[in-house]
Amino acid sequence: MAESVELPSRLAILPFRNKVLLPGAIIRIRCTSPTSVKLVEQELWQREEKGLIGILPVRDAAEIKPVGTTVSEGTDSANQNSKVQGSLSDSHKLDTKKQNDVVHWHNRGVAARPLHLSRGVEKPSGRVTYTVVLEGLCRFSVQELSTRGIYHTARITSLEMTKTELEQVEQDPDFIMLSRQFKATAMELISVLELKQKTGGRTKVLLDNVPVHKLADIFVASFEISFEEQLSMLDSVDPKVRLSKATELVDRHLQSIRVAEKITQKVEGQLSKSQKEFLLRQQYALVVVDNVLSVVNGSNDNVIDINN
Repeated sequence: MAESVELPSRLAILPFRNKVLLPGAIIRIRCTSPTSVKLVEQELWQREEKGLIGILPVRDAAEIKPVGTTVSEGTDSANQNSKVQGSLSDSHKLDTKKQNDVVHWHNRGVAARPLHLSRGVEKPSGRVTYTVVLEGLCRFSVQELSTRGIYHTARITSLEMTKTELEQVEQDPDFIMLSRQFKATAMELISVLELKQKTGGRTKVLLDNVPVHKLADIFVASFEISFEEQLSMLDSVDPKVRLSKATELVDRHLQSIRVAEKITQKVEGQLSKSQKEFLLRQQYALVVVDNVLSVVNGSNDNVIDINN
């Protein structure tokens, strides 16, 4: 994970429907629609030096209340740009003009770089598809959304702090306190999970070697949480807000594991061998540790289909 990323003024935009990519997360996507295939082909596959693309969350208009706007603005920035609302409103559809296909674009996203690209051809149709492994790098704000052929591009500004700004934040007593709370809770979760998996040390090293505001994103990216919670984390530009939300989510998952363990201990004596095995497979703790380690190590086997 790079410490600092120099973003271009404009990025090609790949929409994630009801899904958020956070900085530090590594995700595998499969592009099958004409729009996403063309974007990957022109912006990544055909280029000798692979650049960055922007990942922007979108959702169906029917899910928004009240209806009427096509832009979902972030909530944690001190410098909301008043131009965003108008500039996005003219480019709020993906591939069709049907009213029920109108989507809401979030006005914040994450710049991502490709770690791996592969091209496939479906038989017998001959349709080209791409599988891309992406690493989230840093947050950006959309200033203007437009189209390039059949896919979207956006004029963006980075939401990352400068080195000087971050150094000032790191001296803030509140930030120091929140950092300690997050690390303590994260260490407790890691200890429980690694004990279950009979592994040790791999993830704990991160707590000392990765900046804590980046760790917050990495941990949250590993959890199965609602789209609204994902957006809330994406909108947490302030490192203190980010740490506070991450600590709450880590603690929530830690408590879930403890509850699951207590339930298992109470009922395991009354279960058959097959029932015990089923219960163990259902324990959310095992899912969480797989996700944490895969996000950290880039080995996540989950594939998201991008078909819009």
